[in-house]
Amino acid sequence: MLKKRLVLYTVLSATCVFGAEPAGQSAYRWHHEPGRAVSLRAGEKTLWSYHFAAGEGFPYFHPVATPDGTCLTALAPADHPWHRAVWFSWKYLNGVNYWDWGGKRVAVPDGRTRRTGEEIVELGPKRASVTFDLQYASADEVVLTERRRVTVEQPRADGSYALDWHLTFTAPDKDVLLERTPPDEKPWGGYGGLSYRATGAMRQFRVIDSEGRRGAEAHGKPARCMDFSGLVGPAGTPAGVAMFDHPDNPRHPSPWYVSVKGMGYFNPAFLFAEPYTLPAGKSLTLRYRLLVHPGAGDAARLRKKYESFVVTAFMRSR
Repeated sequence: MLKKRLVLYTVLSATCVFGAEPAGQSAYRWHHEPGRAVSLRAGEKTLWSYHFAAGEGFPYFHPVATPDGTCLTALAPADHPWHRAVWFSWKYLNGVNYWDWGGKRVAVPDGRTRRTGEEIVELGPKRASVTFDLQYASADEVVLTERRRVTVEQPRADGSYALDWHLTFTAPDKDVLLERTPPDEKPWGGYGGLSYRATGAMRQFRVIDSEGRRGAEAHGKPARCMDFSGLVGPAGTPAGVAMFDHPDNPRHPSPWYVSVKGMGYFNPAFLFAEPYTLPAGKSLTLRYRLLVHPGAGDAARLRKKYESFVVTAFMRSR
């Protein structure tokens, strides 16, 4: 039954539905489907949608589009059906895989990421927040819990908008080993955590990190933030996303996983250099911002936006 629900939900959510017309600030409205999703719409068109239905695998954002309708995300692409546009997932917890699923080989993950209880949704004039609890379970054992709050704003005058993530993980009664595929053993190892998978319509990827590295040179290197953009669709519309690693995160500045060959993917790879053990009864908090923006990535703008993120995050935490 779970397999059928996963397939159905993927089919219903696999396409970007936001149209080509730009929308004015006053035209935006929130849409909440209790137990399933929160979206920002302009008329009947969707700028972004956050899906969190229980039993559907890990929560994810799709579509994620710029105000002119340029969709930037890919949901469950054929090469990696477990890639869910913009999402968070650990790779291994205590040796169990929570990442790979949804294809012919693995219909459902070995480790389950389950939303529990009801979501708390706050819809304000210019931003919305969604808070809920998650359990990470292997067989009948809950090995890790999470309290997640995601806050999303309406687009600013420059067309950009932010998705702020506040994630607190707790090991209930046993130590939890957070692990990844070791990059020194497999050239594609090291990923896991908050992730972005670019639409297949994006080409000529442009990657810039806060330390001045570009493209594949930034792979595996520590940086405060990174921008990933490209040309999208037949018209070659420039657009992209940036991610910011909060300075209070453990292991800041994070190493980054970057893929620009065959697919567009990047993430702040908290575990890239080494695993992390969360002791029983202890918590780990991670905070990130994902900034959606029209136009190509720009180093000066990236630095400015990161500085704004640090100040904003500090004020909201007081």
